[in-house]
Amino acid sequence: MDASNERPCEPMQAFHRTERRRHFPRLAVVGCGGVASDRHLPALARLGWQPELLIDPQADRALALARRCNARRVAEDVAELRPCEIEAALVATNPTSHAPVSLPLLENGIHLFVEKPLASSWQDCQAMVQAAAVHSVCLAVGHMRRFLFVNRWVKALIDSGALGEITGFDVREGTNCHLPTSGRLASVRAAARTGLHSPALWNPKSAGGGVLLDTGAHTLDTLLWWLGEARLLGCRDDSLGGVECNALVEIALPNGATGRVELSRTRTLRNTAIVTGSRGSIEVSLHRNAIISACPEDLAKFKLEGRPGARMPNEQLHEDMFERELEDWLRAIRTASKPFVTGASAAPAIQLIDDSYRNRQPLPRPWNARARAASDGHLQGRRVLVTGASGFIGGQLVEKLVLEEGAKVRAAIRNFRHAARVARFPADRVDLRRFDMTGWNGASDGISRLVDGCGAVFHLARDIHSPQANEAGIRTMARACGRAGARLIYVSSLSVYEPLPDAPLTEASPIGQQPDNDKFKAQLELMRLIRDGAVEATIIQPTIVYGPFSGYWTDRPADMLIDGAVVLPAPGDGICNALYVDDLVRALILAAGRDQAMGERFLISGPEHPTWLDFHRAYEKALGRGGAIRLMARDEIARRNRRANGLLPFPTPRRLLGSQPLRPLRRALRFAMHRWLSERGQAAIRRLREQGLWAASRNPAEPRQFLPSERLADLYAAKCPVQIDKARRLLGYQPEFDLQRGMERTAHYLKWRAAR
Repeated sequence: MDASNERPCEPMQAFHRTERRRHFPRLAVVGCGGVASDRHLPALARLGWQPELLIDPQADRALALARRCNARRVAEDVAELRPCEIEAALVATNPTSHAPVSLPLLENGIHLFVEKPLASSWQDCQAMVQAAAVHSVCLAVGHMRRFLFVNRWVKALIDSGALGEITGFDVREGTNCHLPTSGRLASVRAAARTGLHSPALWNPKSAGGGVLLDTGAHTLDTLLWWLGEARLLGCRDDSLGGVECNALVEIALPNGATGRVELSRTRTLRNTAIVTGSRGSIEVSLHRNAIISACPEDLAKFKLEGRPGARMPNEQLHEDMFERELEDWLRAIRTASKPFVTGASAAPAIQLIDDSYRNRQPLPRPWNARARAASDGHLQGRRVLVTGASGFIGGQLVEKLVLEEGAKVRAAIRNFRHAARVARFPADRVDLRRFDMTGWNGASDGISRLVDGCGAVFHLARDIHSPQANEAGIRTMARACGRAGARLIYVSSLSVYEPLPDAPLTEASPIGQQPDNDKFKAQLELMRLIRDGAVEATIIQPTIVYGPFSGYWTDRPADMLIDGAVVLPAPGDGICNALYVDDLVRALILAAGRDQAMGERFLISGPEHPTWLDFHRAYEKALGRGGAIRLMARDEIARRNRRANGLLPFPTPRRLLGSQPLRPLRRALRFAMHRWLSERGQAAIRRLREQGLWAASRNPAEPRQFLPSERLADLYAAKCPVQIDKARRLLGYQPEFDLQRGMERTAHYLKWRAAR
């Protein structure tokens, strides 16, 4: 950038440059995304190392960050560097751009620190390592996990021979991206769309790969650093042309020992590494200084730097290790020595990942067998919009639309953190778009652009905190569909009929009066717009939808049955209108292609009416766990709930702070209080247990009992069989999954989910 185009940066605080400028190499930071702003720049500040230049294609983002760190200027491309302007550069761009950005810098003799992975391909890694050697510059890689004491301890333990000859290993690392983000930077990253919130992470052209290249670069680097050379035996992942969210890699050591590395963005795995040798085995945490188990126990007494494994230092992986790796890079530059993590030492992990991608095989998903198309070809090659595409039903709908219907899907999601399932498809089949229902009253232009070019719109998005947002949202969406000539299929809920009657339920049954129900007002508004001729729309009212990835009606009851006992109102004969998710998806697709469905609403349920006792017993069977259901009189359930609620005399944050206007404040307060209580409560209990003063008050032989709320108790007790005659007649809907068949598929998912 020319001097005339420099953007002056107002300093946030005074900075003494006299000795520091001579002491620290002149530094540029290339890439101003989340990892640079949240991690690298704070670590540099703690070291007293001030960057001279920030480079990012988004000049406004770079300028805002430059004001924070008092950088001299910003630029949009490394080509704008002036001769001899910098001596070192920190590269934190997208993985596929690491080599194109780094190679010119290396050739100009600039020392580099490259955020992991070193590159997105083995060929690029070789080019970067060779360029660093030819031009005698320091090339360090951001594998900060190597600096964590537990990982250095395991490395020293293996090198000492204390484990004997390595005979096997098993590493599992995974986080369910649909769970709330933890950590103090969660809300900041969501707002800035960085980290897992960044759209670039879900695009193969910028990310280079999915969980294997992202998380796996750390995991495999640590493993290969411990064990040395390894070769690929096989790789299976769930990519369908996009970025994978689950991967299983099997590798072998030169001595014939084999092991595996399992990675996931949709499951919370144990996040540990087990290494087994001829003399013993060790299991350690991947994210903190902790030995989970040691056999024999004397292995935990092994010392590194005078510290046994049982008394490791208190280090924070992200807060401390980013500073540690940058400090090591600075030391290497000053002393003209090698950094702790060199480019050459980081390359083997990329070679293994590259081999894995070239030899990948499909990861089995037995719960998701292909079926015949539901639409008779009317969606083939057509563009459709799915809002709420990252949710349980939305994710399954996207998958069926692409794989079975041949449609091109525009997948609208609020939070890219939750995009793992739908990002597995290529970009020409699934177009990811950010979409937030908040503030929809003034978002008609954005919604029109979202709907433009789509023949059908499946609207599943909802704001569970604000019925007003849902009402405004359906009004805006319906008008946009009317202008674009798109058919609108809106997914409502059985809950609009609550309290359910003890009688058969049809579309002619009166809906309830529930002003706080987030589906209730939205459905009423859409019915009014249909009557006014503003839109061609169909309302689908599913019943109790269960199946793989269902948080409420699959994961939740399964977890309760595993952890304790589920309480149902006696005698347990309330009717559960169970609906397997594939049947609901089929009904949605049928509604998009039937002219007679326009202007109608349809109840969608399964082919039978099992009781709630049957439903939960099917989960017991799927989990291999019996005797975990308790029947209790309704008045006893109500009495216990009143007693539990009596312990909470203060108003809830929702009632105290309201809903929509103060929602960000409410979320921040809830998160802060939860973390404060969790950290201090766990620490206090841990101290009491160590002193022998804490014991569980409940008899461990008596399982924890999960009581239903008043609303759930009413639902569990209602004898209300849902009739689907109208859907059979007008949609041609024929449910294929009774409870037994649906649970057979769900059992495969639960087994996979529980394998931690």
